[in-house]
Amino acid sequence: MGSQRSLLRSLSVDTAKRKHYCKANKRHVLEKGQRILVVKIDRDRFHYCFDCALKFVTTARSGLDALETELRSDP
Repeated sequence: MGSQRSLLRSLSVDTAKRKHYCKANKRHVLEKGQRILVVKIDRDRFHYCFDCALKFVTTARSGLDALETELRSDP
């Protein structure tokens, strides 16, 4: 049996080392020292502010819950 893989991409909570703009909303400025969500896709790193990160996580959680419910249901 192969190893189990995560459906989630490489996600981490980090502290902004410099000024960034939120990937979800360019009007959200991420100042140096703020906690941010970092999503790594291939060689790219995308930064999300706290509010957008929470929405991102909530959406992902509800999607995974729906998928689990569908997998557990009888055909």
